[in-house]
Amino acid sequence: MLIQETNRIQTFQTGEKKGMETYLKKLLQVTGLVCCSLTSLSADSTSSAPTQMAVPPSPTPGESGPNVFISADYTLWTARESGLAYAVSGCYDAPGSSAAEEGKVYYPEMKLRSGFKVDLGVYLPHDNWDLKAEYTWFNNNSNDYSSAGFTPGTAVATLGRDATTDLELLNSASSKWNVWFNRIDLTMGRSYFAGHYLSVRPFMGLLGAWDNQEFNTKSTYASDSANFETELKQKWWGVGAYGGVNATFIFSSDTSNQWSLFLDAGTALPWSRFNGSQTTVDTDAATYTVNTSNSNYLVTAMLETALGLRWETWWADGSWTFLLQAAWEEQVWFSHNNFTPAGTSGVGSGNGAYTMQGLTVKAAIAF
Repeated sequence: MLIQETNRIQTFQTGEKKGMETYLKKLLQVTGLVCCSLTSLSADSTSSAPTQMAVPPSPTPGESGPNVFISADYTLWTARESGLAYAVSGCYDAPGSSAAEEGKVYYPEMKLRSGFKVDLGVYLPHDNWDLKAEYTWFNNNSNDYSSAGFTPGTAVATLGRDATTDLELLNSASSKWNVWFNRIDLTMGRSYFAGHYLSVRPFMGLLGAWDNQEFNTKSTYASDSANFETELKQKWWGVGAYGGVNATFIFSSDTSNQWSLFLDAGTALPWSRFNGSQTTVDTDAATYTVNTSNSNYLVTAMLETALGLRWETWWADGSWTFLLQAAWEEQVWFSHNNFTPAGTSGVGSGNGAYTMQGLTVKAAIAF
């Protein structure tokens, strides 16, 4: 009995083992089919999904590009600002005849002035991004007064002799306007090709700028030959986000030279502080008729463009490059004239824009 029971148990165990083997074989087959199905579905979904590709950077010439770049710009600009009229001619005590001389509005003399920029930048190993710092200096200094050429007794001053007197006719008037402008930009950008011949470099960063302005006028009145001098001063600084794009169209290129047209554009919204003052003095009596000041904060806007021609060359397998370019550049600083003159006639006054425009010539080297 014991032997029979043992044989029965062995037979049962053998059958159970064979059943388990059969079950495992079937399970493996089912698992394989499921894996194949999932793989096929994954491949289909991957092929149907849109592929996100990084935009390759614009390579510097040669196999190993430069790491550092330095540049210097010579600027020959002229500055302008709205709201600086100081005299208006064509004004009469009695109605003028049909032959009366047509008048005009007089502004301080504004000439071309020299300035400069300097740049220092590096190329980063991270996807060919670059970092750049730039400083701009411009001085519109005028030591001499410019005189208004009107017939005595036919003009009025935009700035009265005091804050309450009505407009009075002038025998003569003159003015001068000075600006000392400084600016620092810190930006990061990345160049890439948008086609075979167009290179684009969007950039972003921070802008900081400051300037001092002085607007001086002298007036001699027709009624009593009294002489008055007015001085308006403004100190300003602004800091804010700055961004834009540099676009380059390559129209000629060989193994070591390249010619292109470029357009640079940028804009900023600096948080700004304006500090202004005005004094008006009766120079004959040596007494003040106006002595006031003003301070306020504003968010103002800046817009700039530069259009020009560029030549580049490279050597040492592209690890050294040299660049020359010339451009017409413009900067517009909106709502920049925050002089608050007392006794103004309203002619030529207001919250005007400050502009700088002219020729910019750059030389740069990268290594």
